[in-house]
Amino acid sequence: MSARAAAAEVTRRRLIDAAIERFAGDGLGTSFDAVAADVGVTKGALYHHFGSKEGLVEADYQEAIRRHADQVVAASAQGTGRSRLLALVDESARLYGSGTPFYRLLTSLHMAAGTSRPELADIARRVQRRQRQYMVALVRRGQADGSIDPARDPEAVGLTVNAALEGFLVNQLEPPAVQRRWIAKFRHLLEDIL
Repeated sequence: MSARAAAAEVTRRRLIDAAIERFAGDGLGTSFDAVAADVGVTKGALYHHFGSKEGLVEADYQEAIRRHADQVVAASAQGTGRSRLLALVDESARLYGSGTPFYRLLTSLHMAAGTSRPELADIARRVQRRQRQYMVALVRRGQADGSIDPARDPEAVGLTVNAALEGFLVNQLEPPAVQRRWIAKFRHLLEDIL
């Protein structure tokens, strides 16, 4: 990669980071000018890298999903299929319940993908498909290593876990104590199912 291309990529990453911070703190209505000012570039740099505000929102959504996935996959990378699936649930619930601006942004982007921003829907569908595949693979791994009942339908378990995690994401609207109680109940149910 040339020095110019490397510098352009650094600027692009900085713009995405600044936009995530701005969108998380101030909402998706944040102006291009504010994001550009945070990085010390002109609004033209944003148009150069993203084409439009929608392009920036899409890039931020993809990056937010990637950051979340990196943390969840890392937390569920070791152990039996069962322990990995439970670690995925625990880490997702912990992150979703953190109440941080980042996770409020991720929630609003997920909701927008299904309502007001159809251009995000394809991203959301691809992510959901990968998440379901990962969860189903963990169930199959657990069945192979003896930690999950082989009579369980891996797809049904994976889809159920995925649906619960999506619910946990929206659950940020509830008080933390309620969130923790619901997560504990789901985890207990999942332990019984596995």
